[in-house]
Amino acid sequence: MKRQRRLGFTLIELLVVIAIIAILAAILFPVFAQAKAAAKKTSCLSNVKQQALGAIMYAGDADDSLPDVPVYNDQAETYVFAAKVSPYIKSTALWKDAANSYQVGAVQHAAVDESQVIWGGVWMKAPDDPCVGLQKSIYETSGYNYSFPSSQYYKDVYPPTDYMINFDLWGYKSGGCPTGGGTGGYSHPGPNMTSGTNGGDGLNGIGSGSMTWTSVSKVVLLIDMPTDKTTWFGPSLGGVVWGNSFTGEHGNTGNAAFFDGHAKSMATAAFHPQGTSDNDSHWKCDFCNNTQYAPANQVGQLWTFWGTNYADPSHQ
Repeated sequence: MKRQRRLGFTLIELLVVIAIIAILAAILFPVFAQAKAAAKKTSCLSNVKQQALGAIMYAGDADDSLPDVPVYNDQAETYVFAAKVSPYIKSTALWKDAANSYQVGAVQHAAVDESQVIWGGVWMKAPDDPCVGLQKSIYETSGYNYSFPSSQYYKDVYPPTDYMINFDLWGYKSGGCPTGGGTGGYSHPGPNMTSGTNGGDGLNGIGSGSMTWTSVSKVVLLIDMPTDKTTWFGPSLGGVVWGNSFTGEHGNTGNAAFFDGHAKSMATAAFHPQGTSDNDSHWKCDFCNNTQYAPANQVGQLWTFWGTNYADPSHQ
């Protein structure tokens, strides 16, 4: 008797195949996710490297100094820095970190969206503000005051920005730019690439403003942001923007670019030895002798002071 040929699979066979595929997926998907995260981290490291090189080229055409960028406490308006340095980089996409979910840019998100919620206003500067000095945005609708949401983050001038300059290196000068804009005539001159802060009335409005470099290769220029969830909104509002579980832009690590042009991936904890905080760090360190807010031996270890005369000896 001729045996009839089977034309399909049994239900058991199909279930076995599906189970094998499910097991393989469970094994491989985490590997794929880790590979994807590693690729984003590497891309970010490349970004900060190129940003640093662009800043060095900018300084080469500007008497060795970085651009004036509005800075208030730890609220560095790095989108201004990005717009001014971008012509030397040629790609504004380098200011966007693939690991960051805020498509408008983390800096813009904090400056506009969260600020709008918390304080009912924003502190983002129009590109043609007298103390910014860029071209007028097509989205400018209310003079130098940000109009939410019609101003559209002035996205035709400012690239979406996920990186933060070292806010403690920027100076503060009364009457340094015309009045009438958002800063009221107070400019924020950028540091000199080889010697230190550019004078003015103080270091970000605080202290003597005489921060100098002890090691250019140790001075941090830019970081993927933030290194600390209390940055910008203070400890009482910590976690509002990035969440209380935030440990770093790339797992437990972050990327930083230094004044000599090299870039490095580091543990987030390394930026904050002994649990120190970015928040208002310049208040805590006038040559790191001010112990009103934190022990000097801790404050001087913050990443914002590395390679300067304000740093703890272990970081000079």
